[in-house]
Amino acid sequence: MIIFDYILLAIIIILGLFGFKKGFIESLGSVLGIVVAALLASRFYPLLADRFGGSNMWNVIAFVIIFGLAVKIVGLLFWVVGKIFRIVTVLPFVSSFDRLLGLLLGLVEGIFVMAVILSFALKYPINEWIIWQMSNSVVAKTLLSIGNIFVPLFPEAVQKIKSFL
Repeated sequence: MIIFDYILLAIIIILGLFGFKKGFIESLGSVLGIVVAALLASRFYPLLADRFGGSNMWNVIAFVIIFGLAVKIVGLLFWVVGKIFRIVTVLPFVSSFDRLLGLLLGLVEGIFVMAVILSFALKYPINEWIIWQMSNSVVAKTLLSIGNIFVPLFPEAVQKIKSFL
């Protein structure tokens, strides 16, 4: 393993620890928020972008706006449910179980986020060092195979973001 592998694993573990802190319900909201937001944004970004001219730049901006709003709305809903659920988690066993499941979902969220980021980094490379690190990284190769599942959810404008770099 190279240093890049350790960096990727550290990021995933940190997101897992955030999930541990948030608990199961809020972590579930984060994971579902990402999926729901990607689906909504990929479906509705043209409607918003067309209001501003429909250029590639506006397609990307519209996608990011819809994605961000959807993540926040889903996150807020699950935050409220999580606060209600906290009443039940005063019991020691339930609290531990809630945090453990939150850790697992946080790790899943970290894997999804890093998979998508690496997929875009490979598709639109910024410099040779990143490409070299990714090509020699065991963890990156695994994450890239996962990321290939998510890339089709993003609009063509986001997939062509290289033209803006």
